[in-house]
Amino acid sequence: MLALGFLHPLLLWGLPLCAVPIVIHLLNRRRHQTRPWAAMTFLLAAMQRNKKRLQMEQWLVLLLRTLAVLLLVFLVSRPLLDRGLGGGRAHHVALLDDSASMQQRSGSGTLYAKAQERVRAFAVQLAATRAGDAFSLVRASRPQQPDLWNQRVGPELPQRVSALLQELPAGDGAPDLGAALAANGQRAAGVDDASRTEHHVFGDARAHDWTADDDKPKPSLLAALLATKAEGERVFVHGAAGPPQDVAVVDARLVDRFAVAGVPAAFAADVQNLGLDPVGAGSLAVEVDGQSLVALAIPPLAPGERVAVPFVRTFAQGGAHRVEAQLEAVDTYPLDDRRALALDVRDKSSVLLVDGQPDEDNGETYFLQAALDAPEAGVEPQVVADGALDDVDFAAFDAIWLCNVQSPSPALAERLEAFVAAGGGLVVWCGAQVDAVAWNERLWRDGKGPLPLPIGDVAGDPDRPEKAAFTAPEHPVADGVAEVLDLLFGNVVLVKRWLQLVDDGKSGAAVIARIRDAEGSPLLAMRGFGQGGEVALCALSADKAWSNMPSTDLFVVLCHQLHRATARRSDSSGQNLLPDGSWRAALDPAAVRLDATVRALRGDDERTFTALNAPSSHLATLVVPMAELRRLGAYEVELARHDGAPDKRLFARNAPLGESRLVGFAPEAFARVYPPELRERVVFVRDDAAGDRAAAAGEPWSLLAALLLACMMLETLFAWRFGRR
Repeated sequence: MLALGFLHPLLLWGLPLCAVPIVIHLLNRRRHQTRPWAAMTFLLAAMQRNKKRLQMEQWLVLLLRTLAVLLLVFLVSRPLLDRGLGGGRAHHVALLDDSASMQQRSGSGTLYAKAQERVRAFAVQLAATRAGDAFSLVRASRPQQPDLWNQRVGPELPQRVSALLQELPAGDGAPDLGAALAANGQRAAGVDDASRTEHHVFGDARAHDWTADDDKPKPSLLAALLATKAEGERVFVHGAAGPPQDVAVVDARLVDRFAVAGVPAAFAADVQNLGLDPVGAGSLAVEVDGQSLVALAIPPLAPGERVAVPFVRTFAQGGAHRVEAQLEAVDTYPLDDRRALALDVRDKSSVLLVDGQPDEDNGETYFLQAALDAPEAGVEPQVVADGALDDVDFAAFDAIWLCNVQSPSPALAERLEAFVAAGGGLVVWCGAQVDAVAWNERLWRDGKGPLPLPIGDVAGDPDRPEKAAFTAPEHPVADGVAEVLDLLFGNVVLVKRWLQLVDDGKSGAAVIARIRDAEGSPLLAMRGFGQGGEVALCALSADKAWSNMPSTDLFVVLCHQLHRATARRSDSSGQNLLPDGSWRAALDPAAVRLDATVRALRGDDERTFTALNAPSSHLATLVVPMAELRRLGAYEVELARHDGAPDKRLFARNAPLGESRLVGFAPEAFARVYPPELRERVVFVRDDAAGDRAAAAGEPWSLLAALLLACMMLETLFAWRFGRR
């Protein structure tokens, strides 16, 4: 049985107009007066014989005219029929998309405000046409915690829904419509007195929510739709995406591997045109620790084009700092126009220098220590003999430099490989003591170890020194000093002896410099290893025994560049989070209180979180869920130390980049991407509120219009035909 309602029920007062053709017919009969006329006798006899046929013709024309008026009244009143799921009590589950993309501006408001208005109008329509049904309201960000569940539809529903919507702000996270629909479906299965379930998704219908990057269905959404019952469930999608035009700051990052107090650090802000049209030049404002630094120019961007805007900052002291990049021109989606970076700046970078041939006056590490200990390097070197390495904790250092070490023991080789695989830096300087066979066996291992290249035999003639050639001006080790390195390598360095490094072109190592010329034996090679580790191998010794390089200006520059290119990269991923992440810190209850104050550095969001003691540790874990915070940008965590000393830490909370993809998802795309069996279960509704209600309930306006046209044509045809006869 079909449920019948009307979108404009007040217009049903026009139903009495159906009597107009009947009244006109009766009035026409009253106008005729009987006059006796001899000649009419024969006509009356003919009419008497055709009386029944004439009456049928008149009644047929009258019926068509009355039906035409009736259809016209119904057409303007817009009846609403059930979508064919049958009769009985229905459960209408409204799923409100409160994700970050819903904050895109559209006209005088936002997409979220429009979605809320659609929900209100939907509640009004249900109250008018589906009294006694069940209604639920669930936000996509909280599918396990419905805001309203299994409420009976009645006159009070619109007011209750409207009051509830005023208390539900838009979020800044990314939605998982599949997980939300699945949760709603499982919970709705427990509503026993509802014969069917209708899921109504009120959002912006973006392609990113419905398809993966490979233009295939989102796995979770596909699974949720396939789990719906073909006969008892249906999904209605209300709304449409806003204009797909957006320029975003997609990243703010430290370009260098680390930042040290007093040393310039290179940063970059990545700006991308995520829209479908080109955009003109713009500007980017960069702030460091809340102080305006500079306004940087952004070139014109083609659709999809991404550009890195570089800048340099020197921090006066170590500790927690923040960098924020803000687009000057704000577009319709402001959430991705600003991005924050929280990072820890080191006071010094620790380097372990391992001397394979210690000497009181001039050991293997003498020149290295002098070069790295310069104030402008920001390095704190520590020298040990190779025999003392068993007692050294490698985790305390950013890089390890091995100088003329004869042969690493199997245990040392294993520790070095683990250190590099975890992101540490390793620089190896050769020398007369180096046992090439042992090094290759334990740290080259046919290219599976951390060494960039295998080590060969000693070469060179001290009486006939060779020159050197710089061969990798684009390598990160040459960043900013490529011309200097090229000049000094080619004109200053003289090489007397070296260990041949075997380069077959298959190792993936970058050869930075060579002996003699660009075709000569490798002098310096580098290769990445493991999770961000970098290894450099120099065929020369670090002292002046094999070359004059340690006594040249090149040595200082090269050592600084090698350290910047190999030292352990700062990992700030735990400090720069999305709205679905959590910031964590281990606290010592003996040093700090367990209650921590978390406050936004922009805005009025301030909360208190309490660390929990771990059962198997003397430390407590402080967890700050990003979902419980309201602002984007940098947050400060203030810890109360028992000794009164200040202890403040920083993290950044940024918008998810997936929400910046504002391209809509059309019904045609759904038919192309999703399986055919789902096309009857998923209905995309028009953007206007009235259209939403009509399509959701099933408005047969096209059928009524066709019937009205057919009635008018038949009435005209019959009236003409009967009149002639």
